[in-house]
Amino acid sequence: MKIISSLIFTVLFISCLAVEAQNVDNGFSDQTFYFTAWGDVNKGANNGKASEEEQRARLKRLADAGITDLLPNASTERLKELIPLAKEYGIRVHAWLWMMNIGGLEEAQKHPEWYSVNALGQNCRDYDPYVSYYNFLSPFSEGAREFIKSRVKQKAEIPGIASVHFDYIRYVDVILGADLQKKYKHKGGPLVQDRILDEYDFGYHPNARKKYKEIFGIDPMELEDRKENPAWQQFRMNAITSLVNECVDLCHEKGVATSAAVFPFPQLAREYVRQDWGHWNLDTFFPMAYKKDHQGNVGWVGFTTQEGVRDLEEGQDLITGILTGHYGDNYDDFENAIIKAHDNGAKGISFFTAGSLDDRHIAIIKKYHKKYNGK
Repeated sequence: MKIISSLIFTVLFISCLAVEAQNVDNGFSDQTFYFTAWGDVNKGANNGKASEEEQRARLKRLADAGITDLLPNASTERLKELIPLAKEYGIRVHAWLWMMNIGGLEEAQKHPEWYSVNALGQNCRDYDPYVSYYNFLSPFSEGAREFIKSRVKQKAEIPGIASVHFDYIRYVDVILGADLQKKYKHKGGPLVQDRILDEYDFGYHPNARKKYKEIFGIDPMELEDRKENPAWQQFRMNAITSLVNECVDLCHEKGVATSAAVFPFPQLAREYVRQDWGHWNLDTFFPMAYKKDHQGNVGWVGFTTQEGVRDLEEGQDLITGILTGHYGDNYDDFENAIIKAHDNGAKGISFFTAGSLDDRHIAIIKKYHKKYNGK
């Protein structure tokens, strides 16, 4: 199989980083601090679709609180429907798009060679790590890369879209957060990831092994320190980075900004999911500072924000993401999360999800929108 030129990597540098990002407005420059949310406003009773009147009421409620951006995981048709509706309330719409974890799609199922492969030789088409919907494609497969880019291009061509928002742009989790490990079993017993387990160590696609051997003279499977080898880890991360940067260029050519939901901060992202987002040419990062996944408290939000902001390049912004459900009825901590994100350099905060915000959340958001933005 032909290996695409963008997969020629070195350990010391990533050639794609030399490509200067085009000047595209990311939409987060008009106010001091932004309030955004993942999700849509179209869910009705009994899993039906909300009426237009209901959707307008929800949009107005969000806009009145100061929320300016929605990131719905929606079809192209739904996005075209929502964009003009949300615009009436001053809300921008971003196309939330799953990237690598799309092996469940019909087109991908036709191509077993597209899938990510672990150290045991198992691919994500036939083997489900952790959960059944973990069907990751490989960044080392030319066909998978072209399929992913075609999906990005489709979203970038939607009139009025604020950004194409990348999600699952990584490998399968090598390590889960401590609290998440408690939810899963391994070989019939507790899942304990105090070391790298082959079942969850992905990136061993035949193309990856071949190219690595061409550069370093050894099949990565033969490395004595394979699980910890820094060159092998970086080599795999570079494949994701080059794909991201190609997608960024594709969007920028159409005048569309790019954003992504990423793991909480660069070091954790590299260790847990082989995601080197500190080297991406992206416009806006949305690190998922989900405190309970990592046995953190509200201080976790400030720490992850500070660590992420430190790695930003000029022209890049960071919007801290929090999972509303992790705060329960602790509205003081919810309020403090907003403060921690702001005080540690975030350009805004994003809530997962829009539908989870109750009236007390809305009141708190409105309070800080007025405080930070004078509105």
